[in-house]
Amino acid sequence: MRRALAFALLAAGCSGGAAAGGRVFAPEWQNDAGKSIQAVYARVHTAPIAAGPGVAVGVTQQGLSGIGLDGSGKWTFAGEVDAAPALSGDVVVATTKGNVVALSAKTGKQLWRVSSEGKSLRGAGDDGKVTVVSLGEPGGGGSLLLAVSRSGSVLQKLAPEPEIGSPAVEGNVAFVPWGSQYVSAIDLDSGKEIGRLLLREQVSHAVNIDGQLYFGELSLVRFDDKIGNAAQNGATSISLPARELPGKPAWFDDGATVEPAAATARERIRLYATPGEGGISGDVFAATYFKVAMGLGAKDAKLHWVKTTGKDVVGGAAMRGGFALCTESGKVLLVGDNGGDAGSVDLGGPLLGCVVRGGAFAVSGAKDPPPLADQIAQAVELPEAQMVVAQRFLLRELGAMEDPKVTKVLIDLAENARTPPMLLEDARKLLASRRNGADYMIAALAKHYDFLSDVLRPPPVGPMADALAAMDDKRAAPLLARHLNDPANTPDDIQRAARALEKLATPAQVEDLKTFFALYRATADRPELVSAVLSVARALMRVGGEEAKSMVARAASDPLTHPDIKAGLAALVPAQKPAAKPG
Repeated sequence: MRRALAFALLAAGCSGGAAAGGRVFAPEWQNDAGKSIQAVYARVHTAPIAAGPGVAVGVTQQGLSGIGLDGSGKWTFAGEVDAAPALSGDVVVATTKGNVVALSAKTGKQLWRVSSEGKSLRGAGDDGKVTVVSLGEPGGGGSLLLAVSRSGSVLQKLAPEPEIGSPAVEGNVAFVPWGSQYVSAIDLDSGKEIGRLLLREQVSHAVNIDGQLYFGELSLVRFDDKIGNAAQNGATSISLPARELPGKPAWFDDGATVEPAAATARERIRLYATPGEGGISGDVFAATYFKVAMGLGAKDAKLHWVKTTGKDVVGGAAMRGGFALCTESGKVLLVGDNGGDAGSVDLGGPLLGCVVRGGAFAVSGAKDPPPLADQIAQAVELPEAQMVVAQRFLLRELGAMEDPKVTKVLIDLAENARTPPMLLEDARKLLASRRNGADYMIAALAKHYDFLSDVLRPPPVGPMADALAAMDDKRAAPLLARHLNDPANTPDDIQRAARALEKLATPAQVEDLKTFFALYRATADRPELVSAVLSVARALMRVGGEEAKSMVARAASDPLTHPDIKAGLAALVPAQKPAAKPG
């Protein structure tokens, strides 16, 4: 509803020209073709903005805990917070017990405390001198904008009618997103709006990244000398490539909403990327899904690496050199752009939620990761039902790889009694399409269900039979023949093994084939078994000699033979010539 209203306001106010200096957040503002925001840029762009330290801040049952990404300055703050905290520059902002508090990101020391008027934090921005804070009601509405000096003096307090997003500040000017497509530039001395940015894409965040301002939500627009062209789509834009990813993660949440202090599923399913020279830093962005993080190419979204984190990722950030992933255990994992381990820092205990900023910190010293197939294997073997969506995505990636080790991973999954049904089905389908890794398949076919030996699920006989038949690997023949008569195998697996034996069987398998044929030609009670008997009959006709052919012929005329099998055998057995009349 809020966004529908915002677009209605936009439609009403985007024609003609207008001058800066009007009423703050005025809906009657008219598009000025970027002149006012370009003038604001000219005024403030030389003002320094501190990138701030690299820091992780966790939400705990008692309050907050923080630590530098370099392991320095561990601190705690006592006081229950009612919304996710915000990090900007060298300041941490949170709302607690009816107040807004600002803390030093390095030490946790309280910088100031002012009344929140009963509202909760949406977002905050800081330039080293002034902090601007956006507040609202958890259910929406009640927007409040505060600008507070380092001494704790409230420089401006505005209660706008529209929902406002997460703000930023530079050169004593606050940049406040609202209405999904506007950013108002507000002079903090006069409280007047001195410029307005109109974007043709969704915007609810103004954010300081490494000392540079950006605006956006689904993508980012840089606040640079091209900002006046934004309404004509001529600004410097940074976006991520489109790809369907598990859980549909977002780069930024809706900055005009109050995010809970405890991480929801949406915070555990996120995208992390940071702008760099010519696009995304390191040419890679990360997507998290609970206990897995995936590195993807910034241009094509191709999977580069997979990191299994052990515990849910409840916050994180991208930065120069890599990523910091904050887990609910309190450990913050540092991961290089290549997906390699670059160390960790520890907040010291379980977390409800977490926010991370890279600031001036850069990830370095990342180790070389193991092969991608091994990384995926570790992730898909996690025995948790909530991971199935991501695991199915990763299995598809795995199945496209030519590495023979992939075949073993698929076999292991299909054999594991704890593999969820959907994942099992995917693994079997991919295994059937493999055209390498035959040695792993042969080794797996040598095994049979054996409860006493802790073999709790038969090997995936059917898919491997399909693959080995396609590879014309006759080593499989004796193993498949023995699986025909193993009652632990499913009818589907038996059918596919029999079909493979039509092609792969040799005279050495005749006895196993005859045993199966004799057992099932009259008792087959499933379509798959009917098909299997006919396949075995064709194999016997090919490799069994005259004795086997006679066995099949007798079954074709035996009234006890299953009717469908009898009909199929009639096509295999030559018609008997009528006896010659005497004389």
